[in-house]
This record gives sequence, structure tokens and C-alpha cells, in this order.
Amino acid sequence: MNSPGSSFRADYPCSRPTPLLVALLIAASCACSQEFWPQFRGPNGQGLSTSALPPLTFSKSNAVWSVDVPFGHSSPCVWGNKIFLTSFDSQQLECRAYDRDTGKLLWAKLVTVDKIEHTHPFSNPASATPAADADHVIFYVASYGLLAYTHEGKLAWEKKLAQQVSRGQYGSGTSPVLCNELVVLALDSDEGGSRLLAFKRANGQLSWETPRPLIAAGWSTPVVWNKAGGSEIVLLGSKKLVSYNPVDGRELWSVPGFTVETACSPALDADRVFACSAGLGGRSSLHFEPSAWVQLLQLDANKDGKIQIDEVPDDFRLAMRPELPEGHPGRLLPFNVRDMLRGIDEDKDGAASENEWKKAEQGFEQSDVPVLMALRPGQFPKSEDRVAWTYGKGIPEIPSPLAYDGKLFLIRDGGLLQCMDTQTGTVLYHERLGVPGGYAASPVAAQHRIYLASQSGTITVIDARSSTLSVLARNSLEERITATPALVAKTIYVRTDKHLFAFSDK
Repeated sequence: MNSPGSSFRADYPCSRPTPLLVALLIAASCACSQEFWPQFRGPNGQGLSTSALPPLTFSKSNAVWSVDVPFGHSSPCVWGNKIFLTSFDSQQLECRAYDRDTGKLLWAKLVTVDKIEHTHPFSNPASATPAADADHVIFYVASYGLLAYTHEGKLAWEKKLAQQVSRGQYGSGTSPVLCNELVVLALDSDEGGSRLLAFKRANGQLSWETPRPLIAAGWSTPVVWNKAGGSEIVLLGSKKLVSYNPVDGRELWSVPGFTVETACSPALDADRVFACSAGLGGRSSLHFEPSAWVQLLQLDANKDGKIQIDEVPDDFRLAMRPELPEGHPGRLLPFNVRDMLRGIDEDKDGAASENEWKKAEQGFEQSDVPVLMALRPGQFPKSEDRVAWTYGKGIPEIPSPLAYDGKLFLIRDGGLLQCMDTQTGTVLYHERLGVPGGYAASPVAAQHRIYLASQSGTITVIDARSSTLSVLARNSLEERITATPALVAKTIYVRTDKHLFAFSDK
């Protein structure tokens, strides 16, 4: 398949085009207009395809093909007749390429590292989605750096990033993105040195580097906002969203008010940037649910309405995400409850009362408030003037928002889907999809359909045009899904924890 931007030249002596020439010209034209899935969340990182015609219903039994793949969280990156992803198996990190028509493994390149980065049990060192253009596919391996290969698997350039970033217990999460002739990478750290980097795609030469002072570790991927007046690189990080000039990395504007930990990438439409961040522990709304205190009361052996510190087993953990199934690594709060109770025991009587617990919750709520903001383009004297509207309920922890058909869609753990009007922020519906459990993959869309993949392995398809929840199909693959699917031509490519699938209408 020819790459977009390629040209066909025929030096024929005849003045009239032959049928063969016509066919070749048509093929070349189709190749030039073909929209691939070149990076995380596809074209421009927005989860949307304007040309794809993916199937509505599918199952493992009618896959065009499926192939075993080692574990990893990176999403399929599709260019030409190849699919690129990273994997981590038996302490080995690999960059891989598969044939798009058959699923056959074309090449795998081992990445030799001095030390594998530490990650949360839910996460994986192969989490960054590659970025591809007509010449190269660029992989980011946080344990090593950037590696650019030709589509045939020849190393074109590499860039070791010696100062490995610390992202605490979670590991890395951001992916490289393409902007003009650059590949852009965010490296936010808990140990200082947070920065945004831009390298030339052709040779890996550093084009610019912009420090991000006072920014702690984050897992958001930058997006490129193309609009009247030029392009901007928009990156959400701890406590604020910042826009940068792609030419020199200069900060253009910023908006504060976000939470300490951010994982979602911004969504865009012609008029707005939509950015959201959940609170610490995955809190999705302004106020805590009462479930934590209810859980603690089960430990009240003497039934005095207080929780004696010595009543709490040392290994007891609160379920801060009760919507996740038992055994899910993100379900329990990873803190010692005894230490928490000692910290809130104001009268030092060796116990925590409900009032003491509620007071501690309120203080925490005020310091880290989940939020969704709709932001305007243009110049404003104050950052708050840029905010069109805000909202603070049902904010997802990992999946990025999706702006489509004049609506904003947010999916969070428990299968709770929220649909809002992009102009006003009015909630059109907030409903359960009927598929509970965790959600890590971001929504993707084409042909007025939205595909929502649950960790349990079901991809629910809804009608994006409807102002009420309209479920068109539920497709169960019975395998864990954490990677965001890719939509290209008539196919949806889905990576599970065991396989890479291709589903198309016959």
C-alpha cells in the first residue's frame, strides 16, 4: 500500500489513459486519502476516524484473524500494511510489527535496558503507544528512551533519556505524539526535572526542551490543537493545563485548578479544549461516597460507634474503588489504615470517631477536587476568563474524554457513561452501560458510533447522535482489555491481554 503523500508517475507515450493506468491512479488516490491510526487515540490523538467503517457486531469466532501477543498496555498503531506495538514478557521489552492483512509477526526488536522501570501491578512497562509516519515508527520505552525504526525494522535513530523519570508506584503512561515534523514527548517526574521535549522525526535531533517547574508525575499524553491562527501543543499535568508553541516550546497560556494526578488526555473540537482529572484514589466526584466509613464500622468489635486503632488488622485495606471486582489491583487503597486513623485521631483517645473521619474527608476533598473544564481559544487577560464551563461529577480516572457530534462522552469505572453538550456543559444523560467493572481504554468513534471497551473484555457500541443512551451492540471477547482499540478502513483492531484481533464486516 502506498503511503499518504506518495505520488504515482506514469511515463506513457499514449495520450489516452489505459484501463491499467486508470486503475493505478485510482489506487494511488485511495492510498493518499487513506486515514490510518498513527498514534495513541488515532489521528490527532482524538479517538476519531472520519473514514473508517468498523463493524457493529463481532466476536472471537468471526475475527478476520487473531494472533497471540505478549502482554502490554500499548495500543495498536496502524500505518500502511503494518501494525506496531510494544510488549513486555519474561522481563523482556520488545518493539513489534505485525502484518495488517494476516496478523503475522513481521519483526520484533529487543530493547536492552539496564533496569526495568517499576510499575503498579495494574500497569506495565510496555504502556506507551508508538507514533508512525510514512518513513518511521517511533517507540517510547520509559526504561530506555526513544527508538525510531523504518517500517521494515531497521533502526533509524535512538535517543537514550538517561534521566529516567519517577512516577511512583504507577510507572509511565504518556505516549509520543506527532506535530508537524516533530515528535513530542512529555516527561513529568516526582523527583524534579519535569519537561516537554520535541525531537525532529527524521533524525531524532533535539529541537527544543521546555522545563515544567513544579509539575509532579503525570500520565497524560499531549494533543495538538489545530485551529485558526495556528497549532498549539496542549498538555494536562498536575494542577494545571498548559499550551505550548510547537515552533520553540514557549508556553502560550495555562489554566490552573486540576488535581495532583492526571491521566486523561484532553479532547478537542473546533471551539473548545476539554480536560478532566479525577481526584487521588480515583475519586470521580466532589464528595466521597459514605462507603469508607461503612467498611470501617465492620471492624467496630465493641460496637461503640468508634474505630479503635487496635481493632484494625495491620493488613486491612479500604476498597476505595468498590465498583472494581475483587482482586483488581486498583480496587484497594494502598495505604495502611492504622496510620490513617492515628493521623485523624484529634483527641488522642486511641480511636477514630465518625466526626473525625468526616472532617478528614472534607479537608481532603477541598485539597484535590475532581474537575472537567471546557476551555476557549484566543487571548484572555486572566486564565479564568478562558473557562467556558466546569463540571465535577463522574470524572474518569484513566479513559480520556471524547468530543463527537456536538457531545462530550466520559466513561468511568462501573460502566458509568456521561454525555454532555459541548457548548453548554448540560448533562444529557448519565447512565450505566450494563457492563460493570473497570475501564482503562479510551472511547473511539466512527460513523456516529462510539466503541467503549471494558477491562472485562466487552466492547459496547452506542449511537453518538442520540441524546439518550442508545446501546447498539455489546461484543464480548472474554479477555481483558486495557489498550485503546484502533479504527482503520472497515476494521477495528483490538489488543487484549492475550491476543491482537482484527474484526471486519464480511
